[in-house]
Amino acid sequence: MASASRSLTSEQLVAAALPQEGPDEDRHPVAVRTSRGGDQEYQVSDPACGQLLAAAHARRPSQPSPAVVDQRFDWKDDNGGASTLASYGNSGAVAVFAEVREGLSTCRYYESPAPTTTYKGTVTVGPAPRLGDEAVQFEITAPTEGGTHVTRYTVVRTGSVIATFTKLSVGGRDIPAFPPAMIAQQISLLQQAQS
Repeated sequence: MASASRSLTSEQLVAAALPQEGPDEDRHPVAVRTSRGGDQEYQVSDPACGQLLAAAHARRPSQPSPAVVDQRFDWKDDNGGASTLASYGNSGAVAVFAEVREGLSTCRYYESPAPTTTYKGTVTVGPAPRLGDEAVQFEITAPTEGGTHVTRYTVVRTGSVIATFTKLSVGGRDIPAFPPAMIAQQISLLQQAQS
């Protein structure tokens, strides 16, 4: 299936993004990301963690630059979630996903400057979900003034697209991961768009 996939434009990614129709969610338009300068955003103490974050969030330098769209989800009584859809040309998605896997193989802890204190993130790898052509799951836990901050990641490659789903929990509230049914629906929409 991966060999039959094609790269998608920003407009095609927007069209393939999840519709937001739930009664308990605020609507946010899908935002096309304009070109930004590489992975400058990830000033972290462990280069493997920097590579992992830059690849998962489609912020690594790449030629040609991928088409990228971001979408936010705000559910009632929840800290919300987000998705990033990035379409790469040719074998670019395979190479970027390899960077995610490589970063996860050694990234366990990192520190990063934050506005008021140093962010100290601990990375825990979870079981890989059976989605798309390949997928990984992990979470980053950090102490903050407001309590424990946990960001759960599901990163899926389907053909030429890498979809990253994040879900935030703050203050020790037990918030489930990004809804699996929504992830499966998004992957299905991306597969249809590439066929």
